[in-house]
Amino acid sequence: MSHATCPTLFTGLLVTVLLAACGDRGQAPQAAAPVAAPLPAQPLVTAEDCGIRRARHDDAGTRIVGGQPARPGSAPWQVEILSTPAYDDADRAYDATLDHQDPCKIHLAERAPWELAHKCGGSWIGDGWIATAAHCVDNIPGFDGREGNVLTDRRLRLGTQNISVDDGLFAIDAVVIHGGYSKATKLDDIALVRVATDPRIAEFEASGRLAAVPLMGAADRDFDAGEALRVTGWGWMGKRSARAVVTRLDSAQRLQRNPAELQQLTLHYLPDALCEAEYGAFYGPGALCAGSLAADGSIEVGKDSCQGDSGGPLTREEDGGRRSLVGIVSGGKGCGAGKPAVYTRVSHYEAWVAEAKAAAKSGEVVRVPVPAAAPGSR
Repeated sequence: MSHATCPTLFTGLLVTVLLAACGDRGQAPQAAAPVAAPLPAQPLVTAEDCGIRRARHDDAGTRIVGGQPARPGSAPWQVEILSTPAYDDADRAYDATLDHQDPCKIHLAERAPWELAHKCGGSWIGDGWIATAAHCVDNIPGFDGREGNVLTDRRLRLGTQNISVDDGLFAIDAVVIHGGYSKATKLDDIALVRVATDPRIAEFEASGRLAAVPLMGAADRDFDAGEALRVTGWGWMGKRSARAVVTRLDSAQRLQRNPAELQQLTLHYLPDALCEAEYGAFYGPGALCAGSLAADGSIEVGKDSCQGDSGGPLTREEDGGRRSLVGIVSGGKGCGAGKPAVYTRVSHYEAWVAEAKAAAKSGEVVRVPVPAAAPGSR
């Protein structure tokens, strides 16, 4: 499938949009048949295709499809990874000339600033650390088409479930990406982000605005068949079919939107065999399979995580009502297309998380390989 070509009509400083930036939860490779070798991901509009601004302000986003607003204060560990949009009058004028269905159109006139800024989700796990997906922080698009720097091109929003507020913004101090992750396979899709030292963090924690979510460990109880799980995020709301090219429109050709208020959705733990059949080699031992089950046992259409939910938390309820982090939004086919989705299995990375924290370097993005003693089973 060829890319649509978007002519460059600007003069002077140009920045292009790339949907493959962080938040592309819908970028899991497409399979031709349940057990056939999966095909590569559908091609996207690239920097060279579209003559529109991009840089640290790309309109990305891996809202929850079919979800509902999260109860206030129910996810005090939820984090947003965002950038600062900087589109000028020329960008807006050019964008207005593009057809509604043009894959290069950002729909600048219709989007709120916080929608343009939103990139990914994350989970506050305490002591300055955030767990997220590797694809949210790995080789992000940069200014003028150059590779970006996540340390300066991204910020964190903590302590709120509403991303339209101008509050809770923090700088990134360090990033650690799993050494086994690559954009080609999307395996080991996990990273840690350390927030820059700031006295407000202690204030947020003391007030209850911010609270760490405990990570599921390798020795913790296993999942029950069909166990209820909860995914939260600010990702796109509209359905998209499993075979559709990723654009900013849903299956009904309506503009995909990000909500200001955090959304939540109940999913269910699914057998690994289901995702192994659907995704083949793209589903590894560090992955977890989940979807919304209907009464007849099928996966419901119209309920799923989507673009912009990437990196966000998948949690379960433990004894006493507390919740633990069991997964990280990673990939899937379409949004609400009736397909199982892939989440990073947090318990598989217990040893890696400890090594990653120790290896972090202030002001740097580093990669930490799989620990020698990493468990080989789920």
